[in-house]
Amino acid sequence: MMRRVIVATLVAAWLAVSLTATAGAAEVLPARDVCQPTTSAKSRDGNCVPCAVGPVSTAPGFLALLEQVRTRRAAFADIDRRIDGASGDPEVQTLLQGRNLARALYGSDADFIAGGSASRCLVPDDEAARARATPIACDAIPREGLVVLLTAGQSNISNTGAADQSGRLYQPHNRFYNFDRFDGRCYVARNPLLGTPGEGENVATRLGDELIDRGLAKTVVIAPVAIGGTYLEEWRARGGKYFEVLLATIAGLREANLEPSAVLWHQGESNAFAFSINGAEDGTQLQVTAKMKEAGRLSYLRNDLEIVAGLRAADVTAPIFVATATLCGSVPDEIIRSAQAAVPNPAIGVYPGPDTDQIGLPLRHDRCHMSHAGTEQHARMWADRLAEFWRSGARRP
Repeated sequence: MMRRVIVATLVAAWLAVSLTATAGAAEVLPARDVCQPTTSAKSRDGNCVPCAVGPVSTAPGFLALLEQVRTRRAAFADIDRRIDGASGDPEVQTLLQGRNLARALYGSDADFIAGGSASRCLVPDDEAARARATPIACDAIPREGLVVLLTAGQSNISNTGAADQSGRLYQPHNRFYNFDRFDGRCYVARNPLLGTPGEGENVATRLGDELIDRGLAKTVVIAPVAIGGTYLEEWRARGGKYFEVLLATIAGLREANLEPSAVLWHQGESNAFAFSINGAEDGTQLQVTAKMKEAGRLSYLRNDLEIVAGLRAADVTAPIFVATATLCGSVPDEIIRSAQAAVPNPAIGVYPGPDTDQIGLPLRHDRCHMSHAGTEQHARMWADRLAEFWRSGARRP
């Protein structure tokens, strides 16, 4: 309780510093622009739903939380001042404005990726997996020694891990739980987890066992919201089509009296794509200049900080762990890695997660997503990081 009060005080102070910002400089989930329900990137085509103009949820708790974040929008304008003033180069400054950088890096998908809440690629819940799951009343989950993990980002923290050589998915040997953001209910955790796409293993399922086996938690609830193939721009608080998924999940957890103990963020492979291969997903060949790289680094940092600001504006006081993650098919990308390394700031409760680029291509079944052994290593890395954090004197569950 004391740690939460301290963090809340720090967050309030941080938000207060920003109150001199122009009130209209930032807007959370602005009015949607042109509908673009499909993209040239085949990896996302199957996920897209027709453009919708309403919020992702009409639940009162979500709508109240959304409005709360909107009223605290000054913090986002403060981030803009810091990022826009970080470079004196006119070309970098121009690239950082509006969708200029996206259009330089993402080809024909630029407006879809960075165009606000125009359309969403929301994969529906796996009804077959839910039918196999064992439900449990959320209020029946023991609270003593409870860790609630909100896991977010893109595919390597969703259900994309490979089965073992016999085709079997890892299943937990401890009993812990899965909060399904789609129906707001709790289930006994098993692979694949409910609430995030894919039919494979989820690193958080192994992580739950790791935390319990090490005595770091007595029970665990996993609330997964990751969406594969997403760019960081799509998660940002101002217009990012998936930020409202985060808010809806947080509202659902609170309705179930389950406040997040930690937020695990694993994203970066999509944003690294342009820099690592000098190309966009639609096949556009790029000439990535040093100034584009600098703008890319600052833009990524801006969007990460904006997600943090949005979560803090929603009164999420849990520590946020940001993984270093860029490897997918080629080599790690130093531009995005450097941006990820700049995000952690203990003053606002943000800490480095594991460097999962260290999990090399031999442990990735398709040169991007984790093999069975790769998922095991991935889970150990997260458990090591959480154990180190709690050993440092932070509040234990």
